[in-house]
Amino acid sequence: MTRWIPSFLIALVALTAAGQPAHAQRDRLAAVQERGYLRCGVNPGQMGISMANAAGEWIGMSADLCRALAAATLGDPDANEFVPVTAGNRFEALRNGQIDVLLRNTTWTFTRDVTQGTQFIGPFFVDEEKVMVSRDSGIEDLSQLHQRTVCVITGGPSEVIMNDLAFSANAQINLVPVGSAEQYRQAYLDGRCVGISDGQAALQAMRVSLPDPDQHFFIGERLAYSPLSIGVREGDDRWADIVRWTFYALATAEEYGVTQESVGNLMPDISNPALYRMLNPDSGAADAMGLEPDWARRAIQAAGNLQEIYDRAFGEGTVMAIPRGPSALWRDGGMILPPPF
Repeated sequence: MTRWIPSFLIALVALTAAGQPAHAQRDRLAAVQERGYLRCGVNPGQMGISMANAAGEWIGMSADLCRALAAATLGDPDANEFVPVTAGNRFEALRNGQIDVLLRNTTWTFTRDVTQGTQFIGPFFVDEEKVMVSRDSGIEDLSQLHQRTVCVITGGPSEVIMNDLAFSANAQINLVPVGSAEQYRQAYLDGRCVGISDGQAALQAMRVSLPDPDQHFFIGERLAYSPLSIGVREGDDRWADIVRWTFYALATAEEYGVTQESVGNLMPDISNPALYRMLNPDSGAADAMGLEPDWARRAIQAAGNLQEIYDRAFGEGTVMAIPRGPSALWRDGGMILPPPF
């Protein structure tokens, strides 16, 4: 059964974990298997990424990746616990062992990589930095942001990107730093900022939730790419391998046309070496990671291949409807390149 931890327990768990000396911290896979479920740190409410629906079921790309990892490591896609984390406490939650894997929408940056005790894997979604304004503002181009106010998440990539934009354009853009997407939504509705700068996925999720979505639109071209990536704690090297290759199994499945429906009956032979090594239980692919022989098959059965995961969250039939673009496989002009098995 899928579990959920209230966010108010974050501080208590973090303090408990922080008191443990480094030598007492066990192998992450062994700890997960002994506990019997996987703890995934997620955004508590971003459409397309992770949120609980009306039935209380977690949906979105992060939720599906969590299920794939639970299936690969524990044999049960529902042996997971979705732990809501914020932009401010997500890295501490990972370092302190409150979560086993960070699946919140988190951009892989230099500073985060080298200072936050986190190994990044992916990206699983390549976001595009945008600015959203209302039609009533009269703004149609980025150049019109001179001496206007724009909301950004404090300390996030958008703050740096907007400062860089202002510098390169010799413009004065007055930034309004806030702590969360909900806060910039309220500031925008209250008129405290004329626009919002963030990744397209977050802005689209906000736009479709507004009373009249067509009155809000993106201006200019993308300002930057934001590689949303999976995070694991630095030093958990075997665990990082497991998470990395589970993700790449989903991408490789897409590359070879293996789907959630077809993988159950598929038994590749040596004529397709990559699929043979990934799916054949006799290939020995699981041994180095300490997993069961059918780990990759279970992951694909749990969530589908990477395209299926994307289409459920952002496909044409969804309210989010973001063309895959840079989030596609390399062969389709995107940035996702699974290393060979």
